[in-house]
Amino acid sequence: MDDKEQAEGEKRVREHLIEPLLALGLARPTTLTKAAFETMLRTLAQMLARMSEAELAVLKAWALKNPGGPNRDRFPIAAHMLAAAKTIRPPDKTDAGPFARRVMASPAGDEAFKHGFAPELLAYVRANPGKWPQSLTLEKLRNQARPAYVRFEDLLLRENRDQEISPADRRFLANRKAQIDTCCQIAAKGKAGEKAA
Repeated sequence: MDDKEQAEGEKRVREHLIEPLLALGLARPTTLTKAAFETMLRTLAQMLARMSEAELAVLKAWALKNPGGPNRDRFPIAAHMLAAAKTIRPPDKTDAGPFARRVMASPAGDEAFKHGFAPELLAYVRANPGKWPQSLTLEKLRNQARPAYVRFEDLLLRENRDQEISPADRRFLANRKAQIDTCCQIAAKGKAGEKAA
């Protein structure tokens, strides 16, 4: 999803989910300030941008059946909406929003690929949308990934030498390869977006 598609998707979420729910009377949760509620709605629009109008209609129906608050008259919190959205349309692991693509295509992403912690960087970016990873965070991710990186490199070496690898190690190797491949695809989309801009 490129920046244009992301913007169109966010507009679609506002038009077909957020605005209709507000118009039907679902109010701001009392635990959120106005600013926090606007931030929640903006984040919701960003994270649901890939959903179609039909999928948003299903999510809207879910929200109307599951309103928040003790009087059941409040807008559901984003965590509940996102959990419901995952049952309607499971996330595409190879797609990422513009922010994740920018991070993976940046020098921070290059460092993650070079030192073997790209999957951990992608997990961080997905868990912290909009929060650019600073050098301390990158160092922490690199240290956390070190055991997985060492194991992966060792298993690759053993595989290349046709040495015996246990079924559990084969699963780990295949899973890590798939994670790295996903990171590469996301970084490539980010770099292609930079060239187009």
